Amino acid sequence: MKILLVTDLYPLFEGEAGIPLTIRDFALGFKTLGHEVFVFRPNFMFNTFLRKRETYKGGIYENDGIKIYNKNFILPFKKESVLKVYEKYILPLGKIPETVNMDNFDIILGHMPSGVMCADIIAKKYNIPMLLAVHSSDIKVMTDFKYAMFKERMISAYRRANCILPRSFWLKDKIRKIIPDLKRPVEIIYSGVPYQYTKKNEDKILNGSGRKFNPKKAKILTVASLIKRKNIKTLILAYRKLKKKHKGITLEIIGDGKLKQDFEILNIKYGLNIKMPGHLEKDKILEKMQEADIFVLPSKNETFGMAYMEALASGMVVCCSKNSGIDGIINDGENGYTLKPTARGVYDALNKILNLKPKQLLEISKNALVTSKMFSYENSVKNYLEKMELFKL
Repeated sequence: MKILLVTDLYPLFEGEAGIPLTIRDFALGFKTLGHEVFVFRPNFMFNTFLRKRETYKGGIYENDGIKIYNKNFILPFKKESVLKVYEKYILPLGKIPETVNMDNFDIILGHMPSGVMCADIIAKKYNIPMLLAVHSSDIKVMTDFKYAMFKERMISAYRRANCILPRSFWLKDKIRKIIPDLKRPVEIIYSGVPYQYTKKNEDKILNGSGRKFNPKKAKILTVASLIKRKNIKTLILAYRKLKKKHKGITLEIIGDGKLKQDFEILNIKYGLNIKMPGHLEKDKILEKMQEADIFVLPSKNETFGMAYMEALASGMVVCCSKNSGIDGIINDGENGYTLKPTARGVYDALNKILNLKPKQLLEISKNALVTSKMFSYENSVKNYLEKMELFKL
């Protein structure tokens, strides 16, 4: 297939700050399986400013062999402006010699609010099949009064999509509540960790050389951007209370963000000795997951959260918030725990885990690995492609 991916959440180059790699990883998976992929990145300048992202000039970029056309929009995606960019720079043959030679696309994929609105304009004009993802950002735009000017555009786009693709089970429920009379199919596209990583950890655990759970000395870990939505303060407050009962446990918070200093002050104020190394590279994070026992991220409105999946693939006991993140994949007491995203909710979940026997924790660890295999990166790419093949007609 010739795929046009429309989103502002795609890195123009390796290491671009503030751009998660989930959508890029899907694109690379499609390319690896023989499909042609081209990216249209529409940046609404006001939104870029609010997110404090760096602005890059318009034009063609290339990342991992995939070409990206970056366009900075001053006004929020007027139909004429979007079609002009598409017709001048993306569609016609020969206009840009560097682009893939395609006179039209088999399918358009829209991710994030900017991608949804721009993909809808292009698909409607050229009658191209369109699949639209649902992220937590899309839900916010359709429910927050600050974005009221975009709400109807978003809902209209989803009504026209061949298929709607929520990024998690709880987002599937959200989109159906926002558009209760939705007639389009709604299918989940999840993310995953490469199977090779899970297999390596599975071999260690099954042959007995891996995890040795000791609840009295449990190592608790979280990995997140230190921003309000990640809700890390509740974890710190819960940990403070837990330490009074379970003196041998430890907590490490990996990540950086504008709340880091506030958390460091709390750490000193309460004498908690929480490790806070800041930002770490992926390889180092995975090493930390091998060493720790329990992963907790009590986020609110988490789209999916790859850190959860990496923790599952590491054989950790994983805790996520109810109705957020990977709720729907986690089954309480089987492969992890869901919790209420409050200090009390985090405390209750962790206290329950810390009172389990090592044998019980090892069983949850094994089930976590099974789960990560089911939702592996390889399977997630195939799942997405199956949706495209089924609903592009």
